[in-house]
Amino acid sequence: MSRVISRRAIEVLAENRILQAVEELGYEPNLVAQSLRGGRTHSIGVIFPQITNAFFSQCVQHIEKEAAERGYSVVLLTHGEDAKRQAQQLAVVRRSRLDGIILTVAPHSDLEGMESALSGIPVVALDRPLWKGVDAVLLQHRQAAAMATEHLLGHGHKEIMCITVNPSIYSFCERIEQFEATMHAAGAIPRTLSAKSYAELPDVIQKALERWPNVTALLPLSNMATFAVVEALRATGHYLPFIGFDDPDFATIVDPPITVVRQRTDQLARHAVRLLFQHMGAEAPRAAETIALPADLIRRKSCGCHEG
Repeated sequence: MSRVISRRAIEVLAENRILQAVEELGYEPNLVAQSLRGGRTHSIGVIFPQITNAFFSQCVQHIEKEAAERGYSVVLLTHGEDAKRQAQQLAVVRRSRLDGIILTVAPHSDLEGMESALSGIPVVALDRPLWKGVDAVLLQHRQAAAMATEHLLGHGHKEIMCITVNPSIYSFCERIEQFEATMHAAGAIPRTLSAKSYAELPDVIQKALERWPNVTALLPLSNMATFAVVEALRATGHYLPFIGFDDPDFATIVDPPITVVRQRTDQLARHAVRLLFQHMGAEAPRAAETIALPADLIRRKSCGCHEG
């Protein structure tokens, strides 16, 4: 009996010393090495176009929170709307043995090649759909565009200019098509403007307003396009009513405060993480699910409303 007690005392002492050494050295387990044995890294990947865009940065924050509550960390990668760069990031996902990814696809992507490259890796599409059979969480892009356009029409505007970059992006394409359809249905004149980059967009807007002097309202299709509108109007000294997309911090501090179409980034992230973990934990194939969330019109003064 005494030998048993002594052995147990030695084991406890050794265990305490190991724990003390772990704390002093700041040791962290090698998740990749563990994944080779257990098959999981407890990390998910998020591949977005960029994080300078407030919409994506907000989504990342919510995804990290949702993942952390499940004991997972997030590896963030960006592709800058470049399909070649996206292919490189997908290779990183495979090498890192991430357990799944949430992806906003770049325009002009080779979807068949991507499906092959990601074979066996759970994927959820965010903001833009992927191939058939992949879960997707999207904004109701057409509902959002119709709501904003109808609000400007309700203020009496008959010639409205819709503004974006890269109109081939799925979300922008959907919004533009609905904007034009809503305008035509009202007997109004739609003007659609695009630029190669957000950096040159303010100058492009100024020139377009000179070319279309009858335009009386603007509809930028992203928070970065909204910022370009603010810059362009400030440069010209000529104010036009407008509604922006998303709800960036500057929307409430400029004068007048900006009316926006707000996307529910917390819900987009929550659904994306939930679907991903369902996929990661599924023992058998399951039917893909597409969730399309409505947007909210946050009324301020930039559209012509007197009160929020």
